[in-house]
Amino acid sequence: MHGRKAVILEIGKAAFKIVTENNQSLLQIGEDLSTKHIDQIKAVLDKESAATGNLTLRVNLDNSRVLAKLVTLPASTEENLHEVIKYEMDRYTPFSANDVYFDYRIEGRLAEKDLIKVLLLVVRKEILKPIESMVEDGVIALERINIINLSNANHSINDVKLLRTLSSANHHQSTVKWLLVAAVGLIMLTAITPLIINYLHINKLSQELEKLESTVSEVKQLQSEYQKMLEQVGYLVAIKEKNPSIIGVLNLLTEVTPDHTFVQRLSIEDGLLSLQGLSASASEFIPIIDKTGQFEDIRFSAPVTLSATDNLENYSITARLISHKDE
Repeated sequence: MHGRKAVILEIGKAAFKIVTENNQSLLQIGEDLSTKHIDQIKAVLDKESAATGNLTLRVNLDNSRVLAKLVTLPASTEENLHEVIKYEMDRYTPFSANDVYFDYRIEGRLAEKDLIKVLLLVVRKEILKPIESMVEDGVIALERINIINLSNANHSINDVKLLRTLSSANHHQSTVKWLLVAAVGLIMLTAITPLIINYLHINKLSQELEKLESTVSEVKQLQSEYQKMLEQVGYLVAIKEKNPSIIGVLNLLTEVTPDHTFVQRLSIEDGLLSLQGLSASASEFIPIIDKTGQFEDIRFSAPVTLSATDNLENYSITARLISHKDE
């Protein structure tokens, strides 16, 4: 994309605008970017392209539109980090992987614990969907996406691979070409191999045998690393199955909690649900939780006390999820 001029799409809070590299305004809209704006944006880009030549699109995304979260993972997941984060997205964020675009940066390592610290950057799909559509339809080429912190430029993050599939399109085409060349080379090598073997000396055969032994050793090492990776994936699956989604529990409790009862704190650990809050009648809350059929061993974990300010009862309740009971 060298030699092309860039136009900059700045996406802020409930507004967006398009400017040139010289900060000349081309379009400014006081509402969230959506697919309904594509034709309007295309008209602006066509006009600017006619005046200056082929263009690329640089996206500056306000950091308020991005969910950034620091997570800690086993160092052995680094080679498959994208797949691991995608699989665990609903644990790290309120969203599923199908609802967002995401990228990540390794921010640090805890060598003594064999862990890595990963900065996860997540954007809801509807925010960038118009850009993806325009690039896929050939309206304009994407240069890069930056996350901009207007209050502190030092905290901005450049060249974020949120639209990873678009960024890797050229790389994919190059890979396909390389594989075709490799396939042709392999066919040619296979054709001449019998002729080469006929002229090999015994000493040459011995050297090839040593190389094969080295290759076998490498294959065994790869098999061992692959087995470790499977164990790590199994570990992540076990954790995911053992710990229920807090959002699912919240949805269930929201449906059954009476209007006179308020949940101020909720936690889940190893299948044990802990609730603290206020209620006009805390003793009625336990039978309501029991009727859901999802919990057992429901009890007050502390004495019920009366609040001096609003005449409500302070309660602390614990309950165990039936599907996660230790066997």
